Amino acid sequence: MAKNDEPLYRPFKKLKGLEIKKPKKARQPSGAEIHTDKPAECNDKELFKYAMKGVSPIKSDYVIPDPVDAKEVIENIQENIRRQDREVMDALNTLTSGRSRFDITCTGEYMEGHVVPLDPGILKKLKAGEFSTQAYLDLHGCTKEEARSALSSFLANAHAMGNKALLVIHGRGLKSNDRPVLKEFVVKCLTTGTLSHLVLAFCSARPCDGGTGALYVLLRKRPKKAQFKRPF
Repeated sequence: MAKNDEPLYRPFKKLKGLEIKKPKKARQPSGAEIHTDKPAECNDKELFKYAMKGVSPIKSDYVIPDPVDAKEVIENIQENIRRQDREVMDALNTLTSGRSRFDITCTGEYMEGHVVPLDPGILKKLKAGEFSTQAYLDLHGCTKEEARSALSSFLANAHAMGNKALLVIHGRGLKSNDRPVLKEFVVKCLTTGTLSHLVLAFCSARPCDGGTGALYVLLRKRPKKAQFKRPF
């Protein structure tokens, strides 16, 4: 192409042959260069002091707990004492009167019980599993005291929530040396003491729900609260 035939406008002509130098990478200092002030040979105390260089100690690591409401603690203790007194008196009344509020039947591993009197149709429905269980409690591995506390809280909360049918898993007690301790203890808790006032009936569960290692528990209806009427 002749010189006169070149385009009139060539904005990048001056860049021809221009070399672009790549920036040099910053050299990473080695470990020896970073710790130039580290002593060559020192004991554990000096090493720890060196490692903690620049660290500011906190003033105190003591956590102050929230203040305890003394009134609430006293009320809880008094309520526990009243509950224990009620359980003792209920058990004594049952023994002295020679009768129980519950009719309990035990056939082999199968157990059932209900308040006296009770419509036989209700127990029949409970045994057939017609009441849908709304909550369950597993007591496997619990001691007597642990089982009592867990069962008491479980039934009280379920009754307050308006639940009707429950499932309590206690195990068959086949590993016990003499008798199924936990199984019999659960029945005792359901039929004596403060919990008995919440229970309407119970029976061994169907095989699909644990069989003789569990109980269906039917609770009484929660009493309706009287409606507040505004005085005129």
